[in-house]
Amino acid sequence: MAFPSHAVIVTAAGSSDRFNESKEIGVKKEYLNLGGHTVLYQSVRPFLGIPNCRAIVVTHPEGMEDQCAVALEDLLEQNLVPIILVKGGKNRQESVLNGLELLTALSLPIEYVAIHDGARPYVSEELIITTLATATIFGGAVPALSTTDAIKTIDEHGQIIGHSNRQQTVGVQTPQIFRYPEILEAHRRAAGTTNTYIDDTEIFTDYNQWVGICEGERTNIKITYLSDIPDAEEQIKRYLADLEAGKKQARINEAFGSALSQAKPRRMG
Repeated sequence: MAFPSHAVIVTAAGSSDRFNESKEIGVKKEYLNLGGHTVLYQSVRPFLGIPNCRAIVVTHPEGMEDQCAVALEDLLEQNLVPIILVKGGKNRQESVLNGLELLTALSLPIEYVAIHDGARPYVSEELIITTLATATIFGGAVPALSTTDAIKTIDEHGQIIGHSNRQQTVGVQTPQIFRYPEILEAHRRAAGTTNTYIDDTEIFTDYNQWVGICEGERTNIKITYLSDIPDAEEQIKRYLADLEAGKKQARINEAFGSALSQAKPRRMG
């Protein structure tokens, strides 16, 4: 049986607020190194091994296309699957819709689209295949794990107001995979509302579609906090130092260019 034709959207346009919490540094966690490669590289790489993948779209914050390209290392040079960068929106929902609309503009023959967090570097090819297979049955699929902690609902004051049954709750991961025409239509309809959605499964089910779950992987964690990357602070120091050095060189180049434009040649003698 042939693998379904599909594309991938990797979301990496977020602000990394929790990662940069209490440190106003604005460094993208996806661009940091983790075990020899960047977080973004490792989040994208497994999808190249899945047959019949037509394209991979990677979202990035406005003005950071070059940094995103650098973080992908040599993946932009491979010729297995085209990787396309697209500017994200003001939130994850808008970023995903931008990716979906780009796929539409490319007129690719795809049946399904996988949407994956750019900060999940431990995703395996096996999990991607299992989730894709589940999506062919239900129309949409998401890897999930049973919850081990007691889940409570709280109000705006931090007071517990509800208790959830662990037998009826799961924690979901990515990739989340959906039939392409249906997730595109759901996102377009959602964009016309004032609703705020947590993830793509909520959008999909809100527009009368089904999402099945498959067993997730405990190792498929999302990089969320500074402590998730052992030497993050040292990397950030180097990043900021290189950034400042680059700005200084740019100022020197600008001053030199300005001096050249104002200089008037004079003949000696």
